[in-house]
Amino acid sequence: MTKQNHRRRAIGWSARLLIIFSLTLVLATGCFRAPQRGQPGGEAPAVVTVWHTLRGAEKAALKSQVQRIMQENPAIIIKLKYVPEQSFVTMSFEAEAGGEGPEVFLAPREILWQLYAKGELTPVVQYLSDAYPAELAQFRFYNRLYAQPWLTDVPLLFYRTDSAAAPASLTDLFAKGGLAATILDTESLAPWWTAQGGGVWTHNAPQLNSAADLAFLQQLLAWRGAGQLRVDPNALTLFADKQVPYLLGWAGQAPSLTALKIPWQALSLTALSAGKGRVLPGTTLGIANSAVKTTGAMVQPVRVVEDALLKPEVEAAVAQAGQLLPASGAYYLSGAGRQGIGPPVSQSLQDIWPLAGDAPERKLLPAEDAAWAQAASGALSPQDALNRAQTEAVKAVGNAGG
Repeated sequence: MTKQNHRRRAIGWSARLLIIFSLTLVLATGCFRAPQRGQPGGEAPAVVTVWHTLRGAEKAALKSQVQRIMQENPAIIIKLKYVPEQSFVTMSFEAEAGGEGPEVFLAPREILWQLYAKGELTPVVQYLSDAYPAELAQFRFYNRLYAQPWLTDVPLLFYRTDSAAAPASLTDLFAKGGLAATILDTESLAPWWTAQGGGVWTHNAPQLNSAADLAFLQQLLAWRGAGQLRVDPNALTLFADKQVPYLLGWAGQAPSLTALKIPWQALSLTALSAGKGRVLPGTTLGIANSAVKTTGAMVQPVRVVEDALLKPEVEAAVAQAGQLLPASGAYYLSGAGRQGIGPPVSQSLQDIWPLAGDAPERKLLPAEDAAWAQAASGALSPQDALNRAQTEAVKAVGNAGG
């Protein structure tokens, strides 16, 4: 009995010691594990402020996506602030001058270019976008990336499936006749213009009046004179009313065409030029970092927020609320991105003219547009209009490409 009692006592003490050791380990672990950021007892959540230019349904869609992102990342609070486009640059400059302002800018390309010129942007914290490589060029300055594309738009050829077939080439398109366009400019027509040798910069110097430029402009005017090309501010209405079977429009117009119950299909403009032309993207929103606020401990939270915003599903949700398309290449590889407007948009994004933000062509394209407008109005002959543009371009940037 005595041996049994001793054995029981030994087992009892062993059990007690094991319990005490376990409790001590649990308490010690709880004491040494620091509370997580954003959790009770932990550090305050990081606050990332995003200034944007979205309104209406797009603004609401962005807010909804941001709420979801915060639920998935409790250590971060995202504060959204709408800033009108016309005052965006001024407000940003004044805020940053005082060490304030946002960590993230979400704005049109041209606004981001102005912010870069004022020294308000820092190079991209980390490359997170899965946009096609050519899309990124528009936000490069001195070979460094200062923003990432988020939503965008590209020109497309729409055709009514109830009265026309997909043309095989430019020659085929104009042989069928009946193309309407809102305006004749390089942004709309770059794929066809560049495919035929058009451009504004050659051998490190302005070149706006080459034989290829003249031939293309003369051809445009010839198509218009023959009634094969109608240039009208109401081009979409002409298309909707069956007055023309083809429309030179923008991908962002697709929802409007569907709402009008127009049976349509679309092609990338490069599809009619054997893939040789290059596309100039239209309205493009980008995401950029503040040079003042994206520093130190804020770098990681900003990276998390931007990574989330650049997800294809987030871009798609905001795009569906407005008239722009996701810039994400991944979006066009599956699901909705492979249907309807998706394939021609994807092809167009891959065929973008990879002009850097500081490319000399950027300064010269408006002069080319002006020449086309003067020729189209009859104010000058095509040759005289291009010659005048060339003279002004040389004066503006210098013959050596300065």
